Amino acid sequence: MLKLEVWEEVQIKDNYKLIGTTWTFAPTGRLNSLRTLISVAASKGLKFEQMDIKSAFLNAPIKEDVYLTIPQGLNRDKRHMCLKLKKAIYVLKQAPLAWYCRLSTWLMKFGFKVSKADSCVFYLEKPEPIWLFLHVDDIGIFGKNLTEFKTAIEKEFQTKMLGRADLMLGIKIIHQHDSITLTQSQYIDSLLDTYGMANCKPVATPLIPNIHLELATKSEKRAFQSLNVNYCSAVGSLSYLSTATRPDLSYSISALSQFLENPGMTHWNSFLHALKYLRGTSEIGLKYQKDSQEPIVAYSDADWGNCRITRRSTTGYLITINDNLVIWKTCKQPTVSLSSAEAEYKSLTDLTSEILCLRHFCKEINISEVEEAIVVHEDNQGCIDTANSDCNTNTQRMKHIDIQLHFICDIIANSIIKLQYTPTTDMLADFLTKSTSRPAINQAMRELRLL
Repeated sequence: MLKLEVWEEVQIKDNYKLIGTTWTFAPTGRLNSLRTLISVAASKGLKFEQMDIKSAFLNAPIKEDVYLTIPQGLNRDKRHMCLKLKKAIYVLKQAPLAWYCRLSTWLMKFGFKVSKADSCVFYLEKPEPIWLFLHVDDIGIFGKNLTEFKTAIEKEFQTKMLGRADLMLGIKIIHQHDSITLTQSQYIDSLLDTYGMANCKPVATPLIPNIHLELATKSEKRAFQSLNVNYCSAVGSLSYLSTATRPDLSYSISALSQFLENPGMTHWNSFLHALKYLRGTSEIGLKYQKDSQEPIVAYSDADWGNCRITRRSTTGYLITINDNLVIWKTCKQPTVSLSSAEAEYKSLTDLTSEILCLRHFCKEINISEVEEAIVVHEDNQGCIDTANSDCNTNTQRMKHIDIQLHFICDIIANSIIKLQYTPTTDMLADFLTKSTSRPAINQAMRELRLL
């Protein structure tokens, strides 16, 4: 901190409001963006390297006058003195923004542009394309020729060049000549150790097939409380897995997360069941292949009224680029649907919003032109007929979702998406909406290259 001139000693005045010190939030890119960039790197044969900025926040000047007490380890005999910050430190609420502004200002001077879809993704168009993914001080670099950029940033900041990316955000990255695989086997092993399940007997599915979790009874709550375990923390530990590399866990985590306030033994045993599933599938990861050049393709599905407590439906959708899975989601719908077509329509609306964001992102950073309408696979013919018909003819039977109806109709009319009927047996998003059997999960995992 002294080397970087983070502060200077000044005399305390009566109007100074001192803040304490402790020895903490920052600019982070979306996982969807990272997976999209990795998919492009795999399909186009780009380099994917990684670098770290040392003491990142301490490089960022701050505009406000901030004074703090002298921390332990420094000369505290000067009781009448305090420290006036010249640069950000990790305890400050404005430090993440200050660091982001410092880095982004330099990047834009170098020639980079910032993505409007994800402010932590930067792209350079000339002389050769380069893409950056920021996660605080950890930076993923994508491109064919990175030498000039790496030399320039090393002159501006204290950096550590890590070479080819092999571990980012807790995700192990395996490079092969024709593919890139993302896995979290080390994280899974640590979870199994934490909950004493390292030697448990594996099971075939994340949840018991066709199970419907209910509210816990008083006796179940008491039995669970006697275990003295933190259910929220336990389910949260699986949440990152399901959002980063393991879509096969998405429905189970969504189901378990609905009982965070009053869990019972059934919910805890279902959590342990998920760990048993991970015990047998810890090495599974997302594989992104080089030889695929398929356009963006999406799948939308819903399970109508499957929550027996609220009778709300479950949304599930996924998007692939170059046949590589980059986006997926499972969530309970916010309102009750009066028909399966309505539940499917709500899911389709959420998916379409995601497609618009991805489409803009791909065009903006020049990784795909996306000129043709994006094919969306849907297994409900009523939903397809409604979306493809004149909105004005559906106002009576669908008027309670009229805004969603007009939104989808406009998107289809503008040739942004094109709905295609797909039988339920071929619906790849089906496993995101319900607890399915092992054969059904295996089929989806094979086609999505979750291997």
